[in-house]
Amino acid sequence: MVGIILRNKLKIQLKKIANIRSGVFFKPYSQGDVMYLQAKDFDKNGKLSSPLFPALKWTDVSEKHLLNSGDVVFAAKGWKNFASVYDNSGLPAVASTSFLVISLVVDYIEPRFLAWWLNSMEIQEFLKGIAKGTSLPSITKAQMEQLEVLILPKKIQEKLIKVYDLSIQEKELQHQIAQLRSQKLEFEIKKALTRYE
Repeated sequence: MVGIILRNKLKIQLKKIANIRSGVFFKPYSQGDVMYLQAKDFDKNGKLSSPLFPALKWTDVSEKHLLNSGDVVFAAKGWKNFASVYDNSGLPAVASTSFLVISLVVDYIEPRFLAWWLNSMEIQEFLKGIAKGTSLPSITKAQMEQLEVLILPKKIQEKLIKVYDLSIQEKELQHQIAQLRSQKLEFEIKKALTRYE
């Protein structure tokens, strides 16, 4: 899909439309005031897969490290690379060193579109191809800055985001249906076996 969209379209380097910084290392506490986002908290699509709890203390966190609404966090280390948009709907948060934090400085690119773009198959394959390291591959800030981002009208961006959201929902439903079928099959097998006990 992205390959088709790319034809004869304007692209711009990410460094020209966004500021990029690395996440920071903190030792989490059992209780705190600030969320600490780690790659393990997300699934491969960039959706939270587990509830978050405040694990950092205000006194330890500099304001410059806090995420702003609309920041895109990109998991740059390891084999699971994904992008997610921070919406500031809960407690304040800080990104761990697993992430690069991308703050858009233009209004003609939607944060969720940028996340979609980074999560697209073509871009994912490209990034995996340039990642450094073998045991723990990582994508550097400099590499991300050179990445070219597609520029599309906002209406098109919004449509692509909606289509992407629907495709994720469809995959989740298919997974749930597969689980239910598996559970039903196991139940039927157990039921059949009990007849011969």
